[in-house]
Amino acid sequence: MRNRCPSCMTPIGYSRCRAIEKVLESVKVTCQNTKYGCKEAFSYSMKQKHGKACLFAPCSCPLPDCDFEGSSEELSAHFGNVHKYSATRFHYDRLAPITLGVSEKFLILREETDGSLFILHNKVENLGNVVTLSRIGPSTERGFFYELTVKAPSDGSNLRLQSFTKSTPKRVDSPQSLGFLLVPSQFSCISRQIKMDLRLGRSDRFSYYQRPGGA
Repeated sequence: MRNRCPSCMTPIGYSRCRAIEKVLESVKVTCQNTKYGCKEAFSYSMKQKHGKACLFAPCSCPLPDCDFEGSSEELSAHFGNVHKYSATRFHYDRLAPITLGVSEKFLILREETDGSLFILHNKVENLGNVVTLSRIGPSTERGFFYELTVKAPSDGSNLRLQSFTKSTPKRVDSPQSLGFLLVPSQFSCISRQIKMDLRLGRSDRFSYYQRPGGA
């Protein structure tokens, strides 16, 4: 029967066992990301909470044919050593010209100073291209402020997006985003490319920009 001890058939209640809870609280465990560099130790009851916020959570290489996995710093070092020429390089707080093929699903960007990896996502829709930016890193880290500007080759009109990145530990086709830029087809040139300017700043330098909802 349900809610009975299988050995003696005594009814089993739902009372909390304070003694066992105290024992579990006294037990210290290490983070599951120890091999990636985390040195934190905490009570067993905090294991799940720490796991969600750990800055050493493993991140995957964004290239489809590479299975490397490591901390955000390890991934940056790996990409710089193994895939150095597979990304468009840029500097924080400087204007960077970006060229994206109309049918190109994504473009990997790598910052020259600290090696951080960002993904410029591109999705083709009926009205044009939907473009957004994300970072490869722990999902709980703060976002980076960025500005994307696209100019029409015909009349010089432009579109601009100001937003913050959201981080994901691996490249995904449809990432969560705080904003996107819809680029109509007339903004692409004859060679079916979208030319844009990107300015991306360190998150701590743009703290005066308020996120949606005050987050």
